[in-house]
Amino acid sequence: MEDFNIPTELCANGKKAAESIVALLTEELSSPSGGGCKAFYTPEEWRDSGEEYGHGAVLIVVHDGGHMARYFNLSYEQYACVDRMGTRLRTLGLYAEQCTGWYSAVYAG
Repeated sequence: MEDFNIPTELCANGKKAAESIVALLTEELSSPSGGGCKAFYTPEEWRDSGEEYGHGAVLIVVHDGGHMARYFNLSYEQYACVDRMGTRLRTLGLYAEQCTGWYSAVYAG
């Protein structure tokens, strides 16, 4: 599960979000994969990458090509998965917003 390494530099909310995401994937999938992509980025890493969306988030989630896509990308039409992820994050006072087809941002609020 190297794809799901959680950056140590995340704020408390970012770390809780990443841990909760990994927990849900582990509960629902026998062997979750990030598709070879690094799944989690800190807000600072993301700002430095030059991407346009996701600024102000506590966590960036890259779901391109992996099992996480069904939980974040509405184009997959796996609405029950998106709802379960949303519920899980809301219990932490967080929410996810899809930025593009390959990454989403998690915000406090």
